[in-house]
Amino acid sequence: MSILELGPGPGTFTIEAAKHTSTEGYVAAIDIQPSMVLRLRNRLRKESIINVEPIVGSALNLPLKDRVFDRIFMLAVFGELPDKEKALNEANRVLKDRGLLAVREFSPDPNRPRRKTVINWCSKTGFKLVKEYGGFLHYLLMFEKAENNCKGIVSPR
Repeated sequence: MSILELGPGPGTFTIEAAKHTSTEGYVAAIDIQPSMVLRLRNRLRKESIINVEPIVGSALNLPLKDRVFDRIFMLAVFGELPDKEKALNEANRVLKDRGLLAVREFSPDPNRPRRKTVINWCSKTGFKLVKEYGGFLHYLLMFEKAENNCKGIVSPR
């Protein structure tokens, strides 16, 4: 399985994702801050984790090929994105057909968007809500990418 984490910070969840990925699987972790990517690299080295590729980059212009990932997750990142539609279109582009996108937000993050806002943005960019978890203080939303739903690609149907 191939997993992409957007905005991993120092890698708390990246390391857990890597530990739960098969031996052939890998995790790409993209953060816009070079200092966070360096911290993540150091942690990976210290813990002898080799199936993670830390990358300095922007969620608005992912330096990745189309339709590569089975899963994408972002934790407490959505509210930080300056152009949510562009970031979601990029996520859509690199996610395989029927792949899953997970968005999790926590309180008391001042940039925490409302659940309904995230659902609306994701729906507008080609994702279908398949599962919701959490309550008032936090939530996790799982979306599925529709088949042949990639910006610039027209479905033959």
